[in-house]
This record gives sequence, C-alpha cells and structure tokens, in this order.
Amino acid sequence: MPTWSKLLYQHDALAIAQGDVSYYSSVNKFGANFDIDLGTDPESIWTAGGLYPWGAFIFPAFLKLVSTVATDTSNITLEGLDEEGKPLIVVMQMQGTTVVQTSVKFLRIYRMEYDGGTLNAGTITATVDLVLDYVVAQIEPELAQTLMAIYTVPKGYTAYMTSFDFSLPRGKDAQIRLYIREFGSSFKIKHLSEAYENSYRYSFDVPLKLPELTDIDMVAAEVETANTRVSANFQLTLVDNARPNR
Repeated sequence: MPTWSKLLYQHDALAIAQGDVSYYSSVNKFGANFDIDLGTDPESIWTAGGLYPWGAFIFPAFLKLVSTVATDTSNITLEGLDEEGKPLIVVMQMQGTTVVQTSVKFLRIYRMEYDGGTLNAGTITATVDLVLDYVVAQIEPELAQTLMAIYTVPKGYTAYMTSFDFSLPRGKDAQIRLYIREFGSSFKIKHLSEAYENSYRYSFDVPLKLPELTDIDMVAAEVETANTRVSANFQLTLVDNARPNR
C-alpha cells in the first residue's frame, strides 16, 4: 500500500500537471542512443550519437534544419532557450531536403517535434550556423520527435530532479552517468550506476536542486558489446523564481 507521503506527492504532482499550482510546471525528458560501440563510448543518450556538442553553443546561434527526404515539408516546433537563456518556442515550415534557417538565435535546443499529418519519412537534423555545422538535435524517421536525455534549466527558473531511469535490451550492459553543469562551472557527475539487460530507476528522497542555466547530460559508458542500445528518462519539477517567498 502506498505511504501517506507518496500519496501526497502524487496528489501534488497531479495538481502541477493540471496547471493548478502557480509558478510550478513539470518537465519529462526522454532519450535513446541506438548504437553505442566499444570504441565509441562514452556517448550521450541521444539519437545523433557521440557526446553532445555543448561547445557548439558557446555563443547563441541560428539553427539550420533539413531532412533526408523531400516529402518532409510540414511544420516543425523547436523548443530551447533564447539568447538570454529564457524559454523559446519556434514553429517553422520544413522544406524537405532544402535547408531552412531559424530567424532567431538559440542558446540551447532540447526538443523538436514534427507536426505533419503523417510521421516524418526522413531523418531531420538541426545544426548550428557555424563552419563545422554541429548537429544539436535530430529526429529519426517515423518518430516525429527528438529523443535526447539532455536539458538546460531556463533562466529565471530552478529545476528539481525527482527521478531518472534507464534501460538496456537483452545481452547488453552499460554504465550510466548523470552529469550536471551549473552555470559558470564544469560538468560534474551526480550519479553513476550499471545495469545488464535490465532497467534501473532512481528516485531522489530529496529532489536534486538545479539552478538556472544548469546543463543536464545523461551519458552511457563502459559498454561491453557492439551495437548497444540505451534509453533514458528524467523527471523535473520546474519552479519560477518569481514565486513569492513562503
């Protein structure tokens, strides 16, 4: 039987999800990496593979979007942070294999959703408008949304991580690392665990406090077989710093 404290938490979480609690909201991030090899790990848990290129956002940048299939011409929604680090949502129309560019600069991007009447046929990528064209977000064919266990807390907010989990298919194992970088600092590991052909979930008894502009990166390492697939999720409660003191 659930404890009273757990029931109370579930009640509060439902109220937040329904929008009944001012200054509070929830964020669920989920990602996957479909091909991690012995010679390529560690890799971030996102579909583009490799470690996430945080260095691509040393400065805010325009994003360029393109698909590998010409029929992907519906709208796409981009979610991230603007030049000041505040929440930013941009909706624009894809042009298939023709590159389109955002009209505003992003400091971070952490989600894309393809809004067509059908699923995207090709791989859709977003790259920063620089010489090296780093891929910073990717949608795999027929998924219509990015899978990236990566996030940055918006300016003016504080995030509280309540739980995270990861899973591995049969015959696969990996070490999962939760990296956190507070603004002006460097990435530091906050949790490490290993699993073999299983799932793992960790709930914080006291939520992990993450100040504004903190970067979150879930990374898989120490795989022992090729073509290892890893999926991961984490749950945040986002609190507006304008909330009156209590």
